Amino acid sequence: MKLDNNSLRPFIDKIRLHKDNMPKYRDQINNLKKKLEEKIENDESNGLKVTKYLLAGSWKKHTILRPTGDNPIDIDLVLFVSGDENIHNDLKKLHDFIVEYLQEIYPQKDITQDVDAEGNTKSIKIRFSGSGLEVDIVPVVPIENPENYVWQPQRGGGGKYITSVENHLSFSVDLRKNNPSYTSIVRALKWWKNYKELKPYDDEPGISSFCIELIVAYLDITKGIETDIEEAIIRFFQFLSESSFPEIEFAHSINTIPYYTTPIYIADDTNNENNAAKKIDDSKWKEIVEEAEDAFDSLNLAQSRNNKGTTVDEWKRVFGPTFSIN
Repeated sequence: MKLDNNSLRPFIDKIRLHKDNMPKYRDQINNLKKKLEEKIENDESNGLKVTKYLLAGSWKKHTILRPTGDNPIDIDLVLFVSGDENIHNDLKKLHDFIVEYLQEIYPQKDITQDVDAEGNTKSIKIRFSGSGLEVDIVPVVPIENPENYVWQPQRGGGGKYITSVENHLSFSVDLRKNNPSYTSIVRALKWWKNYKELKPYDDEPGISSFCIELIVAYLDITKGIETDIEEAIIRFFQFLSESSFPEIEFAHSINTIPYYTTPIYIADDTNNENNAAKKIDDSKWKEIVEEAEDAFDSLNLAQSRNNKGTTVDEWKRVFGPTFSIN
């Protein structure tokens, strides 16, 4: 039997971060914002300085999931750094500055700088022990051209790339405006990715939430906006299952796709030179395709069932025991 959006609403509500749980995180976020604003306003340094900040990630894009043991609430905090035209050539100096900067405004918090074997910073986090909130710190260095673009260190250590945080957030707003089901579709697919253990973890390959967002966006742009949650999810799995996966790029994005060696290419929606799928290797891609094929078959079979119980059983094969329509 087919499940309409109202039937799927209980599942979507169950996996999203519930409004009742948001205040404890929002209070901590607002306190962090207040400290940053005070620091930025009163900073008279002639050297490196943070000029502004932006919240980004799934919290800002309204696709955040409720926390689980392996998937805590995390928020991206983008810090715009200026004061040294060559700082993007010294990423260690940039990261050390950010850690020291955060320790000045949050001396009592656990601020961790994770580095790889070569000493490259993989991530900087602020952890709030009481709520479990993790804030991923993303330092960026503005550039003059193109406007609103920045140098951003690659997550995972070493290297940098050009992107636009502001343009990406604007693109996300447009996706939500054009498709009222967009966030529900993305949330469901992110839950599938986590349940099937397909996400990248530390140095292990996987498909990121960003990749899922970009694929859903690409399908809405190229195949037409799909507001039916079930049909959009099935379309996603069918797309991943096809024998030839296309290069994904965006017409409004700068630059073109370069040479690449990964099994697939999913461009950043602000710069086609950035491959969001760079953490997917051949073995992981094969696993992702197999899981997508299984999900596609299961959900098509679910539509052919003539009672609620067997329909739900097929959906549980894809999304796990959390799935329900009650």
